[in-house]
Amino acid sequence: MSCEIWAVIVTYNPDIPLLDAGLTALTGQVDGGVIIDNGSGNADAVQALAAQHGLSFVALHENIGLAAAQNAGIRHGMDAEARYILLLDQDTILTAGTARNLVTLCQSLEERGIRVGAVGNFFRDSHDDCLGSIWRSHGLRLRQTRASAGKSVVAEADFIIASGSLIPVSTLRHTGLMDAGLFIDLVDVEWGLRAKSQGFRHFLHNRNIMTHTIGSGRQKMLWKNITIHSPMRDYYVIRNSILVAKRRYIDVAWRIYFIRRVPVFLLGFSLFADQRRLRCSLMLRGLFDGLLGRGGKYSGRLSG
Repeated sequence: MSCEIWAVIVTYNPDIPLLDAGLTALTGQVDGGVIIDNGSGNADAVQALAAQHGLSFVALHENIGLAAAQNAGIRHGMDAEARYILLLDQDTILTAGTARNLVTLCQSLEERGIRVGAVGNFFRDSHDDCLGSIWRSHGLRLRQTRASAGKSVVAEADFIIASGSLIPVSTLRHTGLMDAGLFIDLVDVEWGLRAKSQGFRHFLHNRNIMTHTIGSGRQKMLWKNITIHSPMRDYYVIRNSILVAKRRYIDVAWRIYFIRRVPVFLLGFSLFADQRRLRCSLMLRGLFDGLLGRGGKYSGRLSG
């Protein structure tokens, strides 16, 4: 039996009440979906929530990474003959009608002859209550524009954050799925830029502004505010910035951005963040692995 909208939720040691709130908000918005659990310690509680909300559940015995888990969920949607995949993180809460409005937006764009990559919502970061930014390259420059919550807006972007994004299955069959070799960081950015290089376009609208949590907070480092993640994520930030910058289909402006963020993160987190020695060690290993073209899950030891 085919369905229109298939939700893919990836979990890893989630906050159970927050996950429950997100799944409750999702009720009635999709025709089916699956939770892919990446080896959580509280997988039994996640499975109970999946059953409560009428979702399929797949328990992985280890953390295979966000990208690979998303791909597993997408394949489930393809097997269900879904027309659209709705990607969600474990901490994202959608407002009523979000999924249907995204489908309407996608179809209206396609009626204008636009090859739609992904459509998504403006989001408000739960850490500072600020709206996220819209990123677009213009020649050698990368322009970051703050989203607006005022009058109705549909804005084109070079990529859309994965959570809350709606992607036509027909697009995924053309572009390929997420890059599992990246494991976690820049997965949505790489896919967005890859799809863009193939002629697909991405759009955001502010009809449904969602709540989303990025990292564990923000901290001012040097001349800008930087999102703080766990030290392990710093490894992927550095390594994947280099890996993605080396891809031939990446715009020059984005290539420059990825290369420039490496020294900024290396210096900033080594001097101003907590667990500095550990972060520095992991980032240097990420630099080394990125230059050598090594992807996949970090295989070294944690020390520092």
